[in-house]
Amino acid sequence: MAVGCVQGPAISPERAVATWHEMQVGHPRGALPESAVAALEAGDALTVEQAYALALANNPELAVVEARAEVATEEIAAARQIANPSVRVSNVGVDDSAQGRLGFNLGLRAPIPRPGSVRARVDGARHAAAGAQGQAEAARRQLRTRVYRLFARLAWLTADLEEITRAVSLCDERQRQLRARVARAVATDVELALADVARAEAVDEARKLRGELARTEAELARVVGPGPTFSVRVDRKQLDIDDLMLDPTALTEHALRARPELRMAQTKVGQARSAVTLAKVEAAPWVSWAQVNYFVGPGTTTPASFGLALAIDVPLFSLNRGKIRAAKALARQRQVEERAEVAAIAGEVGEAIARAQRADARVHEIEQGLLPQVDAAARQADAALAAGTLDVVEVLDIEARRVAARRLHLAARFERRDALIELEAAVGAPLPR
Repeated sequence: MAVGCVQGPAISPERAVATWHEMQVGHPRGALPESAVAALEAGDALTVEQAYALALANNPELAVVEARAEVATEEIAAARQIANPSVRVSNVGVDDSAQGRLGFNLGLRAPIPRPGSVRARVDGARHAAAGAQGQAEAARRQLRTRVYRLFARLAWLTADLEEITRAVSLCDERQRQLRARVARAVATDVELALADVARAEAVDEARKLRGELARTEAELARVVGPGPTFSVRVDRKQLDIDDLMLDPTALTEHALRARPELRMAQTKVGQARSAVTLAKVEAAPWVSWAQVNYFVGPGTTTPASFGLALAIDVPLFSLNRGKIRAAKALARQRQVEERAEVAAIAGEVGEAIARAQRADARVHEIEQGLLPQVDAAARQADAALAAGTLDVVEVLDIEARRVAARRLHLAARFERRDALIELEAAVGAPLPR
């Protein structure tokens, strides 16, 4: 009793602090692939696959969803249980006990479940557990989408920062050329001031990109979960996509088979049908409990002192029709929700396919139009500069336009990669690359 009464405080200001410190130095709660473990131990940069594996093992939001799924699974065993019997003592005569002739009835009462009620409860619990497992699968799919999107964004920002750094170098060279010309009185101070403004804009753009890189890395660390710090290996090849061959019908059918949200809607339909069965079972008369009695008393206890008692629930004033109608209405509602979920998933896949196709068309337009034109212009400018027929400042301007075109191309490639990641999330599985 002392152990049960003496406990630590349920609320403590230091409890959260201690938990946070433990999470910072603790190990992931789940199993990790050997490659991820080796990378963490060696302090190497993580690939996108290793970071996703670490997020699966360490993300606290996913841990909450998976814990709820475990609870729902354990509820199946709880649904199989029936009420325990009880021992009852009754008919204790006060006057008899005063005269030394104490007598009483000793009874053992056991509840009797209605036919099919336990099975209906178990079916409902199984459907609830399946729905919770579906929520866990959906959480894992959404986590993968977030990790892969952040890695694609890191690849884009890193490459874009290199291009803007190149643009700053071109601005520096343009400033140097104009300063020399101003000194020789062949250029105006206005031209030099405009070059200074262009360089300041490029430097500011580079500063913004570095800040965006830092923000994206911080978001990735938060998504992966608390723990030791890690670095990531940015692979720009993930922005390279082969020709898209998207079959809307096949992708939609795959999504309808794979998406856990649809299975969750189907489990709700099963739960509602179990509730209808349970309501119908409760509408019929039934023996709610049975009791075996034995009279214990002086001089009167004989083998014939045994007795039997029953209790029958009679639906005299209520036939439970209201509950049955409500359960049927809920079942119809769940069926309508299932159809709506099918339509929503199909529409989501269709929108994701359309976005991916638009992004892919944009990339091809830049690759087949803008990039070849600026490259040709740069080659012609280099040839003219070598021949002495073109000013070096104009060559720098053409090279700056070339950098701007490459940045547009990078942005379009990132948009296409992000659209494909969204499509993978809508389909519920990675697409072949």
